[in-house]
Amino acid sequence: MKRPANARLGFTLVELVIATGLLALLMIAVFSLLDGALTMWDKAEVRRELGDRNSGVMDLMAGELRSMESGAHGDAWFDWFDFDTDGDELRETAWPRLRFVRQASAAEVARITALDPEPKLQPALVEVVYMVLPSNTDSLDHRSLGVLWRGVRLTSADTQSFLADDFFRRTGDPAPGSVEEVTGGVLWLGVLCATQTSIVHDGWELGDELADAATAWDAWSKDRLDPTRHPWNVPGAGMPAVGDSALLPRRVRIELVLEREADLRRRTRLADLVTASDNVIVVDDPHRIPARGELVKIDGEWLEVGERIGSRVMVKRGLRGTPATVHEAGARIHYGERLVREVPIELYREDWNL
Repeated sequence: MKRPANARLGFTLVELVIATGLLALLMIAVFSLLDGALTMWDKAEVRRELGDRNSGVMDLMAGELRSMESGAHGDAWFDWFDFDTDGDELRETAWPRLRFVRQASAAEVARITALDPEPKLQPALVEVVYMVLPSNTDSLDHRSLGVLWRGVRLTSADTQSFLADDFFRRTGDPAPGSVEEVTGGVLWLGVLCATQTSIVHDGWELGDELADAATAWDAWSKDRLDPTRHPWNVPGAGMPAVGDSALLPRRVRIELVLEREADLRRRTRLADLVTASDNVIVVDDPHRIPARGELVKIDGEWLEVGERIGSRVMVKRGLRGTPATVHEAGARIHYGERLVREVPIELYREDWNL
């Protein structure tokens, strides 16, 4: 049967519905592809930003640690200081403090003394201090975060020495005006030192054996480490007797974890109270918990993520030298970008007297 000459070509209703459905499916697929691509791009930008930020801090610290002075005028004092950040009168959050003497070039000395009446133009020794202090805020979401501070002074300057016993107040704060902020959003700053007997090529292990790494350092063995402030304030095993030169570590391992303010607002929270003995936590959104084996921070405590069953997450408590404590419902669960750097000490002396 032939189509009439004046008949119009077009879609039937069924064909139109099918075509519309196919178009809708195609649009959904395209938008899903675009959304996935934008999500991947956003995550890559976050990692790049945090990586650049971490790398900048690491480069600064590594460069200064590498040039530590090991002679009679050298010194290195690394310890830990604990803080009460939640107001419960328990010091649950510990941060490291690094104080040492290093060599400085003539150009750096000129910058340091640029405002002096008679700027110095020759190489000299300088004292450097790094410390992390709790964020100065009343926000509950920020009490897990710290701020990294740095100070530098000539050893010959008239100001108070960073290595003086009373440089830090009883609260852990430094002398006013002696340091400047480096970066905020610090979740963790770990420092390990390799002694002459530490075996670190297969990994850095903590302990009291000769092959283990040290968590604190006293270059002159002056009993400056205070274990009552933190259990990690002990010298490494097998430290030799001090001679006429400062004892420096062979290598220093720095581990830094930062969290952006924008990421902080997207972190999930605890849905229920967590006691000090609980090994399971309940969270608001389990999809915002990192993968199994990753570490998260709640208040001042570090935990390792285990198996997830719905909104319940198995955890390993009290990691990174932190105590297992009580956490209220609504506490923010923190995690961030991690960067590790091993720094060989250029002036490390192999002639220690064992």
